[in-house]
Amino acid sequence: MKQVILKIDDSAYEQFMGMVSLCPQVEVVSVCQNGDQQLTIDIYVASAIREMRQMQAFRLPSDYVYLMVAMNEGVVKGLPFFYTPKDFLDYMRELNFDGLLGRSTVYDTIAKVQGKYPDWTFSDAPKASEALRRKNLVRLFLSAFVRAQSRKLDGLSDEL
Repeated sequence: MKQVILKIDDSAYEQFMGMVSLCPQVEVVSVCQNGDQQLTIDIYVASAIREMRQMQAFRLPSDYVYLMVAMNEGVVKGLPFFYTPKDFLDYMRELNFDGLLGRSTVYDTIAKVQGKYPDWTFSDAPKASEALRRKNLVRLFLSAFVRAQSRKLDGLSDEL
């Protein structure tokens, strides 16, 4: 079985649903509006961070900032963009992650990251293993984010 996620312009929605109804092997699992989409993405982000916390992937408060930098680089389309450290901290609070780090930690950590993911280098010249660990935080996040999406799709198909 394949799962396909599509974006359909409102003007084409009725026609598309008509075509889908002609194929009994195709099942519409979920329909959401643009506003719902951001809420859903936030749920996936929160789920991914919780999973990473359970696996104790975050060793330092600054580790969360690498996720912010990756999101701002557009590593995953549709994830939030943070103009300031305050925006990132507010977002983390909205996801119910409090007391993580201060603004100065966010600024200092952002300043250490050079280049584009996955080719980041760090101005504080960490050992190779530490540089790899920082990059792997993003890989772990991406994997957990995809698992959160899969769980949601599996849950929706179970409900129908």
